[in-house]
Amino acid sequence: MENQIKILGLIYVLIGGFGALAALILFGFFGGAVPGPESFPLFGFVANAIMLVMLILAVPMVVIGVGLLRFRAWARWGGTVLSVFSLLHFPLGTTAGIYALSLLTSQDIDPLFNPRFASVPVPKR
Repeated sequence: MENQIKILGLIYVLIGGFGALAALILFGFFGGAVPGPESFPLFGFVANAIMLVMLILAVPMVVIGVGLLRFRAWARWGGTVLSVFSLLHFPLGTTAGIYALSLLTSQDIDPLFNPRFASVPVPKR
């Protein structure tokens, strides 16, 4: 279970880092999305809104990913909240969100995140 939590933390750090990089490239180099064609004039607004949300969620994803790598109790609950948001990012975010929810809500990982159980060995399956 330790390795799965570390993998999930690494996934969060990578997704947050790449999301921030993509948003910064779009806003920094291109000045935002270009206006859409006449058939869908709100395309530029929608693209800018999506990139802004990616930029806003990037910082918490990296912070929570680092917290998961260090087995912090607050990162477990923050990761659960972020995994609910990532369910909306079909198809890869949905897959990662389902995996994260099933992992972070499992009772098998309680000893990893609870300092009270630090002296109790984790059962191997």
